[in-house]
Amino acid sequence: MPTPLPVPDARALAEAYGVRVEIADLGDWASVTLVAEYDPDGPVIRVSERVPHGAVERAIAHELYHHREAIGEVPRLRDRAARERAADAFAERLG
Repeated sequence: MPTPLPVPDARALAEAYGVRVEIADLGDWASVTLVAEYDPDGPVIRVSERVPHGAVERAIAHELYHHREAIGEVPRLRDRAARERAADAFAERLG
């Protein structure tokens, strides 16, 4: 039986895509906690410095889905909630 290929971690995948990852103070968004954001003008993923250490990889993976949308690798769904669910599912598969 062939050996399965290793799944890259989120940071390695971000690097392969040429996406910079930063830990930053993303501020307060009213009652919502902003975990991470994707900025296509970097491209860069900013992860909140308030995110627990163990959740950083998942946050990066989630935002990588949005990068894949931006570069046309996956279709951009019209519904925002559906896009977020798809990003969560991608992060789950990666992690």
